[in-house]
Amino acid sequence: MNSKSVLLGMSGGTDSSVAAMLLKEQGYEVTGVTFRMFDNDDQEPEFIAEAKALAENLQIPHYVMDIRETFEQTVIHYFENEYLAGRTPHPCVFCNNHIKWEYLAQKADELGIVHLATGHYARITKTNDNFFISRGKDPDKEQSFFLWDLPQKYLQRIVFPLGELNKTEVREIAADRGFKKVAGKKDSMGICFVPGDYRPFLEKRLACKQLLPGPGNFVSTAGEIIGRHKGYVYYTIGQRRGLGIHLNKALYVTAIRPETNEVVIGSREDLMTDRILLKDYHLVDSEIALNTEIIVRIRYRKQATPATLHILNEKYLEVRLSESIVREAAGQTATFYLHDKVLGGGWIVDEMNEE
Repeated sequence: MNSKSVLLGMSGGTDSSVAAMLLKEQGYEVTGVTFRMFDNDDQEPEFIAEAKALAENLQIPHYVMDIRETFEQTVIHYFENEYLAGRTPHPCVFCNNHIKWEYLAQKADELGIVHLATGHYARITKTNDNFFISRGKDPDKEQSFFLWDLPQKYLQRIVFPLGELNKTEVREIAADRGFKKVAGKKDSMGICFVPGDYRPFLEKRLACKQLLPGPGNFVSTAGEIIGRHKGYVYYTIGQRRGLGIHLNKALYVTAIRPETNEVVIGSREDLMTDRILLKDYHLVDSEIALNTEIIVRIRYRKQATPATLHILNEKYLEVRLSESIVREAAGQTATFYLHDKVLGGGWIVDEMNEE
């Protein structure tokens, strides 16, 4: 194997395109791969054509992997099932840790390529014998939050060429090298397979399978019926807008009960918590994570709370917060940090033994 060989995930967007330019300039033997994951078009999507064109311009080999069937059976089914269970899924974390990196490594091994690369705004650092994801330089774009579950077998192979850059610098790099169109591309927003609001997408999918719940009751935290809702899958914990209930005070969704098709409405105070229960947690270095105060993030931006971690058993872990915060919905994730270093994370649940 060529020790400078690298397989780069190319989406056709600005970030992965600039990553390809930088890797080649740094002396890597770059090969690109683009995943076709969720479209139903007969013709190849535009983003694949754009990735191919860039690879040809840079004179690097390029492959397309059609993983639509796997993506449907894993990520999209997971997305639907989480809402049916009354949870709020986090498909980007799920996909990163169960699809993208797995297929990237699979293709690299097939081609005899050593390193793996993407256009993520993150860095790789090493302490003692462990490799860690670390926060990228750009606080507005950095993406370490989504990568907490990557195992060492991937971390030791990863190269992040954008980790020390901010988005403005990345666009300037593309423009300076003559790639004006690449430099001006808009950032992708939201969930890649859902155009805009998730509700119409979910409604269509569940209706086809005769799994869409009908209307039910809004209930107060005291159990009183205070209104009617369209169906519990249309709501998420912490939601305030679109409830259609007016009681002259701020109201929030505080619980979802799939078994009775009830959505519980309460106050902001009802959402406050000083502990978070996680399942299927991952710790890169448990010695560090369990014996020091860490920072936990349950939201991509604008939240970072000191906390300590306490293992309950091999599946569950409790996060004890230094201060109360507005809790996040079950199904979302928490990421642990020591300074800029990602120590691990886990999936938020309401109680142990939750299926």
